[in-house]
Amino acid sequence: MANLLADTGVWYALYIKTDQHHAKAREQAELFELHHVILPWPVFYEVLRTKMVRNARALRLFEDHLRSMDWTELDDRPYRQAALHLCFDSALAGSRPMSLIDCTIRLILNDRNVAVDLFMTFNARDFHDVCGDRQIQMV
Repeated sequence: MANLLADTGVWYALYIKTDQHHAKAREQAELFELHHVILPWPVFYEVLRTKMVRNARALRLFEDHLRSMDWTELDDRPYRQAALHLCFDSALAGSRPMSLIDCTIRLILNDRNVAVDLFMTFNARDFHDVCGDRQIQMV
């Protein structure tokens, strides 16, 4: 079974009907059932923000999904310091500003000790290089 990592935006779009990517996320939802899902803790923090937890329907869907799929949580501690530095460096060096979660995900994708076969995102620009280097299929 292949391992799937999904960016926060995918999770959020899957459960929030008003999200601009909701239809596309729903089309790809079966991938969560077909693969082992890797969930880094920062994704939980970002998905379960105030807007999401105030939406009982969306929150219930996410909870039900977690109960039904094959998934593993991934501790972000090994990536925290490097992600923090990358976040500041990417924003202040004039290249492309990336959020702390995007920096963390980039580091996870680049970690050869973490087997990721598929990566789902609506923000391919920030991840195409690392996915290409590791031969991770982007969805």
